[in-house]
Formats: sequence, structure tokens, C-alpha cells
Amino acid sequence: MARYTWKAISATISIFSAVLVFQGVNGILEAYLLEDASVQARLIVTLVHMLAWFFSLQVVLAVITGVLPVSGFDPKKDDLKVMEARMKTFAILLGHITGFAAINFFATVQQQVPRTFISTFLVAPVAWAFLYLMGRATDAVRERVVLMNDGKKDEVEALWDEEAEETEDDVVGLATSFVFAQSVRLLVGGTLPNAEGEEPLSVMREHTLMDASKLVAIGCGLAMLEVLRVMYVKAQFKRLTPQLKNIIAMNFSWCGYFGLDWMCSCTIFGHEEGMMKQGIRVVVNSIGILIGFAWEKAFDVAVVEISETVKVVPPQWTKLALSVSLVALVVPAWYRHILPTILELETDSESEGHSEHHKEENVEEGHLSRPLLNGMPKEENGDLKKTCESLRRQVAELERSAANARALEEKNRELEAAIVAISRELGDLQQLADGLQ
Repeated sequence: MARYTWKAISATISIFSAVLVFQGVNGILEAYLLEDASVQARLIVTLVHMLAWFFSLQVVLAVITGVLPVSGFDPKKDDLKVMEARMKTFAILLGHITGFAAINFFATVQQQVPRTFISTFLVAPVAWAFLYLMGRATDAVRERVVLMNDGKKDEVEALWDEEAEETEDDVVGLATSFVFAQSVRLLVGGTLPNAEGEEPLSVMREHTLMDASKLVAIGCGLAMLEVLRVMYVKAQFKRLTPQLKNIIAMNFSWCGYFGLDWMCSCTIFGHEEGMMKQGIRVVVNSIGILIGFAWEKAFDVAVVEISETVKVVPPQWTKLALSVSLVALVVPAWYRHILPTILELETDSESEGHSEHHKEENVEEGHLSRPLLNGMPKEENGDLKKTCESLRRQVAELERSAANARALEEKNRELEAAIVAISRELGDLQQLADGLQ
């Protein structure tokens, strides 16, 4: 339980920080490149934005592990645990930023297709296929880089490859699940939200409690399908299986988040106006990993208020400066205290898992690593010992009885043989008596 609590806190901080950075950079692009841009220009800029974060992720992880050497920075002088914590920090943060950049691109693509469920839904598998192929390409590049020098993969290079793959799978889960959730919201609510998942206030008021319940139910249904898949489908595919798990998990989160948003709009906030409605509603969240996303939405509302009073710099730069300042305040504490705790708990969990697996193998082979009674309560242990002693006594009595039975059988056979012999002698004597007469 402690491990999952720390992981929820870590996910909240990473999502919150990632969305702040992404929105800050994207706000600059919106102000200076996309304000009056055509659809084609917007698609190109959002695609380049996503690719820039994607390849920055690859380069930063390579530098942190020393695979890509940089003068003045030698990661190999640090302990492996320090390197792993540093790499996980940047991998999670950059992975989530890349994921939101991918959401921005594919959601923009989704805005251009016909407003039908099928058309908008098809954007989700296209996004999955595109990001999957990108991941396979970078995976091939990593393998080639690793084997370039000595022809083998050491522990640090394996860690780099594994962390990069896991982060790419998270990007797939974020982007694909969001555009899928957008199409589901169109199916249930009748309106496709904008690329940021927002709807006009008039549209929000039209959603009913039944619409919100349907959206949450779809998310729960997807989660149940994932549970059944884990229980009954044994086939595993190296990259596709974890990506599918991430997509379904994030779909559950998105549907829960927007479902509760609709529920609050049609019940609690059905007749309220103003900034307070927006500020309170945006912090409603369905699950731990999206708490950070809700925090960022609330942060946007605060930034709007601050930007109206700060006249020294444009609002976009104000938001970027506030985002960077807040991330600089939060991320060091996350890196120094939260992530090391998670790594330590995961290491303990893996050790316990290996121990349990070893125990199961020993039992299957007929060997036990320790007596079965060691892990039992003393009272149950004593009762079982008494039962065993009683059974031993009963077995000993049965063995004695069996031995007596075998002895009696032997005596019976001897008596039968003696009787037969006596009968013969009596017969001979009878014949002799008859002859004397």
C-alpha cells in the first residue's frame, strides 16, 4: 500500500509539472506562430513540437546514462541508484511532456475529420500506429548505438534502453487514450470538444446526469476488460501489451475525469457563473494520475488572474515564467525524496516476488526452503503437533495389530496342518483296528 501511495504522489507531481511546462511552451507558440495560422500550418507546428520533445527525450536519457558523452559531465562516477533516480526523473517528466505534445497534435488532427464517431475514433489507432513505429525506429537506433563500441549491452545501457521503451509506452498511452476519449465524448454527449478537451459553457450545461454516468460506465467497462485480459489472455507482445495496458488505464482515467466534470456541471454548478465555477470544477478528478492534470487546469485560472494585473510582460511569458518557477520548486523535492523512496519500495517488492517465486519452484520440486509450520501462529502450530502425535500413535497401534494378525494367520495355518496330520493318523489307526478284528 505504501508503494502505491508514493507512486500516486509521484504521478501527480510529474503530470502537474509536465503540463505546466508544455502549456508554457505551447502558449508561446500559440502567441507567435499559431494565432492566425492556417490549418496546415497548425498541423505542421504541432507535429514539429511533438517530434522536438520526443527526440529531446532520447538525447537527454542518453546523456544521463553516459551513452552520449558530454564534456564536463560524467554520470559513471555516481552510484547506479543515483543514476537511475536521475534518469527516472527526466524520463517521467519529459515523457509526460512528450505525451501532452502528442495529444495536442493528434487532437488537432481529430478536429479536421468529419464530426462522426467512426471518423474521430479512427484517429486513435492511427495515433497508436504512428507512435508505435516511432518507438520501433528509436529502439533500433538504440540497439545499434549500444552494440557499436564493444558489441554487447552492459547494465547501464540496458537500463537506458528499458527506461526509454517504458517512457515511449507512456507517450502512446496518453495520446491514444485522449483522442479515443474525445470520440467517446462525442458519442455520448453529441459534441466533439476542442483539442484541449474543453467545451463551451452552453454545451456543458446541456449534459445530463445520464450522460455523465454513461461516460464513467464506459471507462469502468474498459477497466474490467483489462482485468479479464490479464486473467485469461496469456499471450504477451513486447511493446504492444504494455501499450495496450496504458491506453486502457488512461481511458479509464479520462472517462472518469470528464464524466465527473459533466456530473458537477449538471448538478452542483448548474446555475452558477464566473471564475469560481471554472476554478472549482477544474480540480475535480477521477483518479490519482490525473490529479496533476486537474491542478494544472486550476493553475491556468490563477494565471489568467495574475496576467491581468501584471502589465510588464505579455501573458504568455508570464505563464511560462510562473510554470518554470513552480517546476523548479517542485521537481527537486520529487527527485531527491519521492522517487528514491519509490525505487527502494519497488526493489523490496521485486525481492519479495523473487523469493515467493523461488518458494513455489521448491514446492513443485518437492523441497521446502523452511518448515511449513514456521510461518503459522503458535496456537495453530500446537494444535497441529498434537494431531500429528495422535495420528502417529494410531498408526503404531495399527501396525502392531497388523503384526498380530499376521502371527495369528501363521498359527492358524500351523493348526490346520496339525489337524490334517492327526486326521491321517486317526485314519491309519482306524484301519489297523479293523484289521485286528
